[in-house]
Amino acid sequence: MKNLIAPTIILGLVLACDLQAASYDTLPRRVNTLVFKQVLTSKIESRYNANGDEGTLDLKEEFSTNRIQDISSVIKSYFEELKTLSPEAYTNFSLGEFSANIEADVTAQGLGFGHGLTDKLTIYGSLPVYHITTNVDFRQSKESNLAAVQATIRNANPDTAMGKFVKDLTLQLPNSNAELLQSLVVNYYGYKPIGKWEKDALGDAEIGFIYRLTDFSDKGIALSSGLVLPTGQSDDPDSLQDVSTGDGQVDTFLEIASGVSFDSKTYELDLKTRYTYQFESDKSIRLINDESVPLSRNKSVVKQKLGNKIDATLSATYNPTYWLNVNSAFLYSQVEKTNYANINDQKIKSALESNTEVSHNWLRLGIGLSSVESYKRKKIEVPFEIGLSLQKLLNAKNTAKYNRVDFDFKLYF
Repeated sequence: MKNLIAPTIILGLVLACDLQAASYDTLPRRVNTLVFKQVLTSKIESRYNANGDEGTLDLKEEFSTNRIQDISSVIKSYFEELKTLSPEAYTNFSLGEFSANIEADVTAQGLGFGHGLTDKLTIYGSLPVYHITTNVDFRQSKESNLAAVQATIRNANPDTAMGKFVKDLTLQLPNSNAELLQSLVVNYYGYKPIGKWEKDALGDAEIGFIYRLTDFSDKGIALSSGLVLPTGQSDDPDSLQDVSTGDGQVDTFLEIASGVSFDSKTYELDLKTRYTYQFESDKSIRLINDESVPLSRNKSVVKQKLGNKIDATLSATYNPTYWLNVNSAFLYSQVEKTNYANINDQKIKSALESNTEVSHNWLRLGIGLSSVESYKRKKIEVPFEIGLSLQKLLNAKNTAKYNRVDFDFKLYF
């Protein structure tokens, strides 16, 4: 569903399958790892459009004749009769301008577990948990001109019973305000009230394996594959400000990781590329017919095919000592267009599929501490790794603008 918030927030999996140091590494046989990840985002107040231009999340709309006459056949008939009654009243009709100031806060935690079946084969699973707060401050920014419209038709003499009904109805319309429009959203369209909203929910779980294809000490290639399971919550079609924590269907992925190290592993370069196929599924959505106005009374279960995804990460790591590293990465992500197979109305289909392609370019800087080598040298009893990174969004399309801070803790046993 095209609600106010959900299409703009793309956190992705908070827990990737980076269970080891180098991208191509696997766990030794019978070694386990437990991973905890904490993600904090900056306040989400703006988004990138389909052209990559940044704009506010806020909505501002004047409910004039052209904007509201196609909401339903009943309202269209009303305006057609009003136009017959008075072209001037039809042209000038406006319920006023309304604005919605929107912001969101998102935090996420992830838990993961990996197990080395052999020295070359690792299996793993991960599960994220989200805490999301959204706030929509709804207010009227420009008053209606109903008083002027009523004055225009007050002395009109309609020829038909329908014309008389429209005249009487127009003369009885109250001046619109934010409370009236909130009532329209709830009582006419059947949405949940707009305001402050919070939820805690699971994200989509990931299970998979990593298989190392090479045995070199200073370079390597690994193949990963698995499933993303729909354990998260997909969009609520009855909420305009819901934020989904999952996409509601099974995904499968294939990932190739490669890397090389120099100067006794002082410097490392890694490249990971993942392709994700998202299976078609049945979804309950609102059948909007205007991409810019996410309001519709009509709800239906349709076949939705979310776009497939490509993710790539190019990273460089500097290890000045065996227990400290400084790292950087460029991350690229692209999601193809969403398709709806069983919607025959092309206007609705076009509105739902419009601007569903998503892309991101990120820069990540981080620092890491490791006791693994100290454990091997019998200087410490517990092997673990700690990482802290800052991720900045460089540019994007059809998604929110936010930066994120990640904290990672990995325990080996």
